[in-house]
Amino acid sequence: MKTLLEQIKPEIVQSIKTNKYKFTREVILAKLESCEFYSQLTIGEIQSIYEMSGIKGLRVSSWDLRYGDNILIEDHD
Repeated sequence: MKTLLEQIKPEIVQSIKTNKYKFTREVILAKLESCEFYSQLTIGEIQSIYEMSGIKGLRVSSWDLRYGDNILIEDHD
């Protein structure tokens, strides 16, 4: 099974990795590396990912927030 870090779109991962807030960046990257399912993230962690990636909360659907469709790579397997 892939980790969440491997399942997230490359441009989102790059935004997180280049975020200026080192502590938050390291915490989020560690969480993504240790989890396999989007549902394992807290609302706060999702919010941090959005903030680091420049995703505006007003542009996020409830579906995106609940299932991560806007940040996860589409899997056709």
